[in-house]
Amino acid sequence: MTRVELKVLDAGAYAETVRGKLPFAILEKGVVVVRSQLGPEVPLNEHLVWLWGMVQHERRVLKAATSAGARITCECVVPRGPITVMPNGAELLHLLGAELLVLPK
Repeated sequence: MTRVELKVLDAGAYAETVRGKLPFAILEKGVVVVRSQLGPEVPLNEHLVWLWGMVQHERRVLKAATSAGARITCECVVPRGPITVMPNGAELLHLLGAELLVLPK
């Protein structure tokens, strides 16, 4: 069972702007959260690719937020076993400067 969330933390005044620009984004206690809408049986890499597709066109607003002190993380809950992140999945992490947190289920 895989669950993946992109989080924008410490966005301050940018939080509402970021939430408004990103598809499927919600604001939880000041943290902007975009949850992958793919099913729990889908591999981690596909979740990362899906998230990148959702946020790539709003990269400027994310970069503005990080320039103002926000942090971007990608929190992933995955079943125990091998984890594969391909270059197309790593693109999200690399281009946003996001920290990957992998938590075993």
